[in-house]
Amino acid sequence: MQVRRRRSVALAGLLSAAVISLGCNEGGVAPPTGAGGAGGGPAPTAVTISTTTRTPRTTTWSVNYWDWMPDFGDAVTGTESLVAALRPAYLRVGGYNNDANTPNAFDDTQFDAMVTYARAVGAEPIVQVPLLADAAGNPPTADTAAAMVQYGVTQGYGIKYFSIGNEPDIYDTPGQPSWPQVMGYTPEDYCAAVSADVAAMKAVDPTIKIVGPDLAYKYQAGGGTATDWLTPILETCGDQFDVISIHRYPFESMMATLPAVEADPVQFRQVMTSVLGILQQTGQGDKPLALTEMNVAYDATACVLGGSPGTVGSALWMADILGSAIELQLWTSAVWDISDPDDWSLGLIGLPPGHVPRPEYYAYLFYAEHFGPTVLPTPAGLPSGVSAYSSRDAGDDATEIVLVNWNPKPVALTLQVAGLKVPPAAPTYLFPATSLAAVEITDTSKSTAWVYGEDQRRAAAGPQLIAQGTAPAASPDGGAAGSGGAGQAVGHNCSVDGAAPACPTTPVVSQVITTGGKAATSGVMFGTGLNAWGSYTYAGSGQTAPTVGVTSDGNGLQIAGGFVPPIAAGNDYQGAGLFYGSSECLDATGMTGVEFDFSGTLGGCALALGIGFSGDSSTTDGTRAGCTAPAGMCYPPSADVTAAAGSATAASPTIEVPFASLGGGSPISTVDPSTIVGVQWQLTSPSGAPDGGACSASFTVSNVKFY
Repeated sequence: MQVRRRRSVALAGLLSAAVISLGCNEGGVAPPTGAGGAGGGPAPTAVTISTTTRTPRTTTWSVNYWDWMPDFGDAVTGTESLVAALRPAYLRVGGYNNDANTPNAFDDTQFDAMVTYARAVGAEPIVQVPLLADAAGNPPTADTAAAMVQYGVTQGYGIKYFSIGNEPDIYDTPGQPSWPQVMGYTPEDYCAAVSADVAAMKAVDPTIKIVGPDLAYKYQAGGGTATDWLTPILETCGDQFDVISIHRYPFESMMATLPAVEADPVQFRQVMTSVLGILQQTGQGDKPLALTEMNVAYDATACVLGGSPGTVGSALWMADILGSAIELQLWTSAVWDISDPDDWSLGLIGLPPGHVPRPEYYAYLFYAEHFGPTVLPTPAGLPSGVSAYSSRDAGDDATEIVLVNWNPKPVALTLQVAGLKVPPAAPTYLFPATSLAAVEITDTSKSTAWVYGEDQRRAAAGPQLIAQGTAPAASPDGGAAGSGGAGQAVGHNCSVDGAAPACPTTPVVSQVITTGGKAATSGVMFGTGLNAWGSYTYAGSGQTAPTVGVTSDGNGLQIAGGFVPPIAAGNDYQGAGLFYGSSECLDATGMTGVEFDFSGTLGGCALALGIGFSGDSSTTDGTRAGCTAPAGMCYPPSADVTAAAGSATAASPTIEVPFASLGGGSPISTVDPSTIVGVQWQLTSPSGAPDGGACSASFTVSNVKFY
């Protein structure tokens, strides 16, 4: 992992108005509810696990050896028994520190410590040789790489796997702290280094295997080297690698909402399928594909969202990704990392001295303890919001299932095992809201189930056994070492002081917003005096903001925009809005909502209406704002109006959006109509479209008003 810059999602604003960023709908993690019973719980859904089709499991799970550095406090010492319980296949020893040897050198002493750790946890090391700086701080050479192999041979360590450099596709990225930046670095430069290093390394030990190129994100086909380094690397030096490896972090922390991370496994499968296609096209299709770094987000967390690292939501994501990787037959999936500070929480385990396992740890543990060597097909009959991954155990006398319930309510499932000569009895379990579960059903009809959810996180406890037909009893609140539980609580550092609005208010003078419109240097202006409104536009990183204009009658806003691939994950949005031009907030408590007339076409894009108010507007955007979290964590509630826009006609153009229909704001989910600062229309690209999410919209919103 590199130290990455946070991608900006700041939105333009005018006249010190609160700038409103519209994000994904956010849901917190609901604690489990009580047990179901006759007439008191959800009706069970029959789910069938077929044992007829069986595939040997070729996928493993692994961990990244981080953070071991003395300058960072050495968070890994003391985690050996916890990590050994996860049965990791590989211990990747790499990342930025090992590539630049800063702040601490990965010297022979650290090499020895790593091997001791790897043997303690039962994992095979994958040792990275540097390309940015050697242990002495000098430019590394092929001799540097060969010396590391030789040291392992001399010590009798038997290291089988090595990699070369870390995320070379972002070597020339400017603005990083202590960054030995290599401007103009190309795939050809990387291949030249790899070819020299591999020749020198294999001259020492010809039996070693090379894993690489460990790209950060530039493996998206079709965009040239701006988005695809994998193709030219494999075409130029692909024969040097025995295992092809990439990294994946789908979100910035401020975008890791619960709905977003729930949807990501579909995107994960699409990305991995695309990468496997690149391997085929470059003649490397017979080589395994590895995910040598992965986590739900790549940066430190300020406001903790429903899927932020350290939350139960991130554990559900991890379980889905591990299960999907098994079905895709990846070589391994290696989480970044073992242990790190709480404001990152990418590590499976908290900092010393407590070393409390975080929720993602238990996603790993479920696979280690309850997923066998034989993979079965995806269970049939799964209800919406539930995913499951099934297998047969090592003795071939039990069926094992790892389940993920994303639903905000408990789900009852009757689990039927089919394909055996004598089918076992089908147990029924009630799985709590937003939880992980593992179930084992023996061929002799004995069944056992464990769950992990918010109650267990709050108590810093492990998975809990449940009886058939019941949910677990609520665990007591608590936590280790006064931490308030394991990992992160959703909403931490997101709250605002709700005792009083952050701005003085003025009542609605005129219900009509778009009247008397005229073009201005800064965009479009409507109304006058206490009814003045100005326009703004914004877009995700790498996208172009829409253009806006005023209609000929002065009563509407013309908006034109769209998306052209490649579209980076989390940046598939753009929009235009109107901000209230006064220094005060607008009190619309006597109104029901906002309405507008729609005409034009969305061209395949999706459209949402957002209403900004003080509590969800960043204090960095003006004195009227009350959200003290970083700007990217502050965004207003919204409602999808795509279908309504699609059915609007000249005879019936009006779309009404009640305040009560909007949700998903941050840090406050719903609208406070007494402190309104703006209204906006946001476009998003169609996810999963065969054209990569391209769409082009041109439409008008007119006669915008409160009603």
